[in-house]
Amino acid sequence: MIIKNRERLLNILKTLISLIIVFYIVKYIISNISSLKDFKLQINYCYLTLSFIILLFYIFNQFLLWYYITRQNNCSLTFSKSIISRAYSEFGKYVPGKVFGYAILFYIYSKENHSKILLSFSMFFEFLSSILSAALIFLFSISFTNVHEFQRYRLVSILIMAGFLIIIHPKILNYFSSWFLTLIKRNPVRLDISYVKLLKIIALYILNFLILGFAFILFIKSIYTISFSGYLYITGSIAAAGLIGLFAVFVPAGLGVREGVLVFTLSIIMAPAFAGIIALLSRLWMTFAEIILFGFISLFAKATKINQLIPDNNLILGHKE
Repeated sequence: MIIKNRERLLNILKTLISLIIVFYIVKYIISNISSLKDFKLQINYCYLTLSFIILLFYIFNQFLLWYYITRQNNCSLTFSKSIISRAYSEFGKYVPGKVFGYAILFYIYSKENHSKILLSFSMFFEFLSSILSAALIFLFSISFTNVHEFQRYRLVSILIMAGFLIIIHPKILNYFSSWFLTLIKRNPVRLDISYVKLLKIIALYILNFLILGFAFILFIKSIYTISFSGYLYITGSIAAAGLIGLFAVFVPAGLGVREGVLVFTLSIIMAPAFAGIIALLSRLWMTFAEIILFGFISLFAKATKINQLIPDNNLILGHKE
């Protein structure tokens, strides 16, 4: 009972942190509201619809990349089951601590008699790929953007990018994967993955981030006048926001933290108040897309009876690996 109350209190505290961050973003918008005095809102529904379709494509690609990674590590489900299980696990990020999504995957893949060690490695590699691709996109954007504030960091960014490409060498990756598996109390495993194959997967994640960046600039253009020449910088901005949000385990889905990063980066190229508005609206934009896609996948799962694989929440939380 004490442990449950402690966890409940901790979750409440994490939610409060998110709300406090959002509060300060709203306060920032209000304090800079004068920058919008001459602004007239005109929604471009063509850009908005197109941005939403491309965003759905980006999210679905994330599920495809998960399937590809598990196939490379010999622990994949069938294509349909893999996509469905990954879609269900995606909503685990809205639970503070980000472990609920992993619990769903462990439960489903264990039920299908797949190696927990190989699954753990796949999770680690997906996490690593997301981090490295987002970091590389951000570093590349500030290296070659025409935004004056970041041009002084060009050489440092290029050197860090080179360092990241060294880190993903199989010998180094196996060392970090062993550390990660030990941390989550799994037996270390050494997998033979070529450097070329690693680079290919990272490249696929980078390509998907570029798709997200295109969706995001269309979303901005649907309500704000901005040039497509800012595409690289805007892509780097949302990559940085996603990257920092991944590490913000103290808040559900990086809520507030991600928006705070977007406010900082976007305010360099647009009115500060509007940067805050875009940051908050982008959360609704992305969450709504996730819900829509999840709804379609859930209907497909029920129609094919694959949803029988998915346990209820209490069973997942009570499941011991």
